[in-house]
Amino acid sequence: MKKYVYTLMILSFVTLSAGMFNPANVMKNKSQNMGRFFSNKQESKVLEPEDDKIYFAAFPDFGGEENTVTDERIDEFESLSEKGIAWASFSQHWFQGITYPKDKIHTINDKGIIPYVRFMPRSSLDESQKEEKFTLEHIIDGEFDTELREWAKDAKADDIPIIIDFAVEMNGDWFKWSGIFNGAGTKDAYGNPNLYDGPERYRDAYRHIIDIFKKENVHNITWFFHPSIMSTPSEEWNAPKYYYPGDEYIDWIGISIYGALNPKTDSWNSFEDILSSGYKQILEISDNKPLAILELGVTDNHPLGKKSKWIKDAFDTILSKKYLDFKAVTYWHENWDDNGVLSSLRIDSSSESLQAFKDAVKNDKFTSTPNIQ
Repeated sequence: MKKYVYTLMILSFVTLSAGMFNPANVMKNKSQNMGRFFSNKQESKVLEPEDDKIYFAAFPDFGGEENTVTDERIDEFESLSEKGIAWASFSQHWFQGITYPKDKIHTINDKGIIPYVRFMPRSSLDESQKEEKFTLEHIIDGEFDTELREWAKDAKADDIPIIIDFAVEMNGDWFKWSGIFNGAGTKDAYGNPNLYDGPERYRDAYRHIIDIFKKENVHNITWFFHPSIMSTPSEEWNAPKYYYPGDEYIDWIGISIYGALNPKTDSWNSFEDILSSGYKQILEISDNKPLAILELGVTDNHPLGKKSKWIKDAFDTILSKKYLDFKAVTYWHENWDDNGVLSSLRIDSSSESLQAFKDAVKNDKFTSTPNIQ
């Protein structure tokens, strides 16, 4: 998702009273089932949910830099949605350090929720430009092996099931690791002359990271591959399948799928319209991995459509399995200022939108209980 990092924080802390949803009850229920997550065995992966259910998860407004991880922000989202979450995602920007974020991991894990870490290899929050330090080639060449190896060792010692998602939405044109900034569709500047350089560099960088963790015998990491539903630019070389590290490396495949983000400049399209336009390129990646929506959202106050209707259409389409059989859905709960225009993705952007969201996720098909084996 391309966005500006100056987030407008609108935190509507909910007063909890008898009869209302209380996130403490979610933690109580989770602790009765599993307690705090520890792997305690050779292999510990987040598998698809049991009984044909769908994980409900979120980025619960961890701030404009996506890494202000607190109990209060998690509690607030669960209170608003009246639903517990299976995982909570946050970003680790490498220019702020490539060290194991133990405090953030524990804040999430202690609530009976899976920590979901987004590796963001960049030297600033600026977008739509080439990276100079944390480049894909520098990763491949081993320049950050020491830090990554220590990260892996610390994760192994902590013995908590963790999801890692490296360099998201690589088939867009906004993040610095995108194929368009790393060779795009050329074939003669890197690696295999039969493969597109931009995607091949990304593939090899991700493989390199996972290989480091494998060499350290880290078995409590679940690896996600996370393109956008629509490739930008929409050219053959930029198809997600060319970036894919392979089934032997990746555990889940997930997508970002957003409706309009700016109510003044973005066109309005329904969730189903967007999914139906891009789902075939997701099916091309692999037919052996569970599928997830890893970022989902739409702005309120758009002149051409209603957020509440968009949300209902989204969850109805997900449940129908008409295009893809999703095993998880992660809502991106955040507002930000986009050049003076409010992008209001938070589920409480209006009472109507909040009610539509609560009505959608109260379906018993959505579960907050991870299946870890």
